Formats: sequence, structure tokens, C-alpha cells
Amino acid sequence: MNFDINKLKSSKELALFLGMLAGDGCLPINHNGGGYRIYPICFYNTNKQYVELFSDLFSRLFGLDGKIRGRKRKNKLILWEFQKYSVELYQIINKDFEIHCGKKALNVKIPSFILKGSDELKKQFFFGLLITDGGIRKTGSIIFHSASKQLIQDLQGLINDVWVINKPIKSYLQREKFRSYQLNLNKKESSIILSQLPPWHNPVLR
Repeated sequence: MNFDINKLKSSKELALFLGMLAGDGCLPINHNGGGYRIYPICFYNTNKQYVELFSDLFSRLFGLDGKIRGRKRKNKLILWEFQKYSVELYQIINKDFEIHCGKKALNVKIPSFILKGSDELKKQFFFGLLITDGGIRKTGSIIFHSASKQLIQDLQGLINDVWVINKPIKSYLQREKFRSYQLNLNKKESSIILSQLPPWHNPVLR
């Protein structure tokens, strides 16, 4: 593939792409009908605009085009899906860009080069995660809820590094079996953060 992995690691577009992938994307471990391993790179969202943004980033970063399709579901919104098969790129995203393959719920984390990178890279990753796995309440506050303790701890550190806002992590036991973790930002804190996200992304938040 004709791109420089180390150069991409300092790219704002890659940081945004990885934030979105960590939120609503995945690298499944799948096999075809003959039992041979296949390597799909997938992203799902009910908001078609997000899927189109992900697809556009994918194309610009890697010079490859994936396919977008809508899956109709009874009494639910259409689920839009981006998918591209590529052994080489799958392995690069997994190993070089540090995105877990297989069931990721408990294992997703923020890549180390993002955490060690510039504030701009951290903001881009934060934005990608916010529009996929985060939420903005009607009150204007922000919430992140995840089964991955590592992701929430990484996010806690990222927010403190960039905005000097240190928030506690809340832990919940769901159905007396599943542990999950939550990080909340109040309206004032959320307003500060949202005002500092890159202006050209703002329409995606509406």
C-alpha cells in the first residue's frame, strides 16, 4: 500500500477515523463458507452522515473505497454499514494503529500514539469517539459509557491532558453480571470542550 504509516500517525484525519472506528467500528474475525479467514473492516451507524464521513476518511487516508449499504430493521432505524475487505490494511489497523480485532467491547482503548501525540490529535480522536460511542444530553452535558475500563481510563487522561478537567470514573454492575464504566462532563465542561473542537466538524454534531 502506498502510504507512510508513521506519517499517518501524525494525521488529524487518521485520529478522527480511529476515534470513530473505536466507537462504532470493528475488525471482526470471520470466515467464508469454505472456512478460510476473511478480513473485513466495518463501521455501523444509524446516522448515514457519519458512515459517509467514515467512508470519505477511509478513501482519503488509504486510497481505497469501501461499500455502504443500508439494512432495514423492523421497528428500528435503518442501520448503515461501511465495509471493506483487505488483509493488508486490516493487519495495519490492528497492529500499527492499535485497534483490537475480534470482540472488542472489553478490549478497546485509545492508541498509545494518540495519547502521546499533540492536543490536536487528541481532540480529533475525542470527536470521533463522541459522535459514535458518546452522547450529548439535551441539557448540554456529555456522557461516555463503556464496558472497557481501559477506554474510559484513557479518555479520562486525555480530557485532563487537553482541557485540564479531571473527572472521576463511575462503575456499574448491570444485571449483577456485567461491569461497565461511565464518565460524565457537566454542561459547563462540555461547552468548553465542544467550543474547541475543529469548526469544520460542527455540522456533524447537529
